[in-house]
Amino acid sequence: MNYNNDNVNENNNDKSNGFSVRCVEDCAGGGRQPAPPLFSELYKAYRDARRNKRNTLNQLKFERNLERELLSLERELQNFNYELRPSVCFINELPVKREIIAADFRDRVVHHFLYNRIYSIFDRKFIYDSYSCRVGKGTLFGIKRARGFLDSCGAGGADVWVLRLDIRGFFMAINRDILYGLLMKGIGDPVDPLTHFIIRKIVFNDPLKDAFFRSQPGAWDDLPRDKSLMGSAPNCGLPIGNLTSQLFANVYLNPLDHFVKRDLKIKYYGRYVDDMVLIHSDKRVLLDAISRIREFLSEELRLTLHPGKIKLQGADRGFAFLGAYIYPGKILAGRRAVKNFRGCVYNPDPDCGKQSRRVQSYLGLMQHFGG
Repeated sequence: MNYNNDNVNENNNDKSNGFSVRCVEDCAGGGRQPAPPLFSELYKAYRDARRNKRNTLNQLKFERNLERELLSLERELQNFNYELRPSVCFINELPVKREIIAADFRDRVVHHFLYNRIYSIFDRKFIYDSYSCRVGKGTLFGIKRARGFLDSCGAGGADVWVLRLDIRGFFMAINRDILYGLLMKGIGDPVDPLTHFIIRKIVFNDPLKDAFFRSQPGAWDDLPRDKSLMGSAPNCGLPIGNLTSQLFANVYLNPLDHFVKRDLKIKYYGRYVDDMVLIHSDKRVLLDAISRIREFLSEELRLTLHPGKIKLQGADRGFAFLGAYIYPGKILAGRRAVKNFRGCVYNPDPDCGKQSRRVQSYLGLMQHFGG
């Protein structure tokens, strides 16, 4: 805006012509003043939180009064009277049916604020082959590592066996007291009071309290109880989808990772959330690992292996892991990815630009698969 003799002239020459203006600097008051450290942290967290949430109603409402919202958050955190707002709960049908509990965008900013403070502390403590929610890693990284395990383990013509494990209702079974203890132990003394305050708020928050339910009650009818927070034991469960839940999941299973690597001495082991793969040339070693992992999970973390997802097989048959089929010497795209790609081609989006981006995205994915 230009102020000219008390007349206001609006300039709407922004790129998207959305009439959206962001404050860069207040010209009144003379020299430029640096933002306080806490405000700067919150602004960075806001930028991180909006990265994949642009133009959602929740995000736009926050951004409309950005400075006021950030200053309000700064004041609440400084005074230790910050409270989480009600979440939105709904059922997502694809790619698999699951319960989603979405935090208010304001709380997502705080999630990123906490993540930025503690991620590097815990990342140093994680094993190399923990793939979820880590910088420079992810599903494709895990897939390629698993194939590398096969090649290394089978060098010299040795037989190779693959064990895949999964935890029953993992996120819904996480014990909050155990999680809180692992977080405090991992951060070590002294714990910054504000970091400690936020961790307690998030870990012990009941996301179903005062939640707004966007799906009809019948949408939960055929969802297994161990896939919903409604069926969780007291003081258990984390909402799927929150950034903090993903980081906390790695913290929670980090003791298991070190147990498998150090105590069981399984060299070829990787994990993405609760999806585990163990590879060895001796079938008996993996059979023994099943019972010992089951015992460790029960006694140390109060978790249970999913009995229907314990799969031990020869590597020559190929195995599914993180949306791909992995064989000695090659990786093939998983059935879901192929099915979705076909759907993209045979049911194109009417927006040509969007359809082109969809196809290019799938082509970019498929180039990683093959011999």
